[in-house]
Amino acid sequence: MSESTDQYALPANFSDRVFGVLLAAADGATHARDGQEPGESETLALYLLDGLLEALEWAQQGVASDEAACMWLGGLRWYKLVTGSFPEDSPRPLPRWIDEAFAGSGNFAPGDTQNLLALANPDMATVGRPAFREADSAGVLTRAALVALLPRVDEDTTRRIAVDASALTHGSPAAHRAAGQAALVIRAALESGTDSIPTWAPLVADLGGEAGAALQLAVGFVAEGLALTDPKAAYDSVFEALGEEPDTDTAAFAAMLLAAVQGTDAVAHRPASVLDTVLDSMHDRWVALTVGQ
Repeated sequence: MSESTDQYALPANFSDRVFGVLLAAADGATHARDGQEPGESETLALYLLDGLLEALEWAQQGVASDEAACMWLGGLRWYKLVTGSFPEDSPRPLPRWIDEAFAGSGNFAPGDTQNLLALANPDMATVGRPAFREADSAGVLTRAALVALLPRVDEDTTRRIAVDASALTHGSPAAHRAAGQAALVIRAALESGTDSIPTWAPLVADLGGEAGAALQLAVGFVAEGLALTDPKAAYDSVFEALGEEPDTDTAAFAAMLLAAVQGTDAVAHRPASVLDTVLDSMHDRWVALTVGQ
C-alpha cells in the first residue's frame, strides 16, 4: 500500500467524521428498509473494510499484502455469515474479530443479489478478470465510501482500492468508475467538509450505468440538503428527495456523505442499532491502525 510522501495534517474532527460515516452506513440502509436490520448491504461493506484493515495490520508487521485479496477473504467470511458456509472450493480464511461480533445475528435483510452470486465463485474476480462483465448496480457505493476512510494515501490509491473492491462482485467498467469516483467524493468531504461541495459535481459528471446514476442522484440530493444548517433537517430532506422506497445502497451512501461532512451530528438523532457494538469496535481498530500511529 503506497503512502503519500506528504503526510498532511488531518482535520481535527476527522475521526468523528469517520465514525459518523460508519454509523451512517448502518442507519441509511436501515432507514431505507423501514427499520429492518441488520442487512446484507452494510454488513458486506463492513467485512470488506475489515479486510482492508487486515492488510494494514500485515503492513505494520512488515509483511507485504494484497489489499484486494484481503478484502476478498473478508467477503468470503461475510458469505459464510449470511449463508452458513463458505462457497464450494473457495479458500477458508481464518476467523477474525468481526466474525465473533456478528455471531448469532440471525437472518439478514436482503441486499444487492449480485454480491452473493459473485462471491459464490471459487476464484477472486478482479478488474482484469471479471466474473460478471455486465454487472452494474448501486451495490458498489457503500464499500467505496468505506475505502475512502483510509487516510494519508494519495487519490490514485483511494480510487484503485475502491475499484478493486467493486470488481470483487461487479464486472462492469461503468460500475468500477462509479466506485472510484464515489470514494473520491467521500474523501473530499472528509478532508474539507462543506468546502468540498463544489467539487462533487465535477467528480461524478459523465458517469454512465446504474451505479453512476445512483451516485449522481445521491450526491445531488446531499449537496442540496446541506444548504440546511440543521443536521436532522438535512438528513430528512435527503430521504424525502430519495422517495418512499429508496434503493438501500443509494440511501446508505447518501447518509454516509452527509456524515463525511457533518460527522456524528448527521446521525445524532438515530435510534440505537444492533450494529452499534460492531461499529464501535471497527472505529477503534481504524483509529489504532491509522490516526493512532
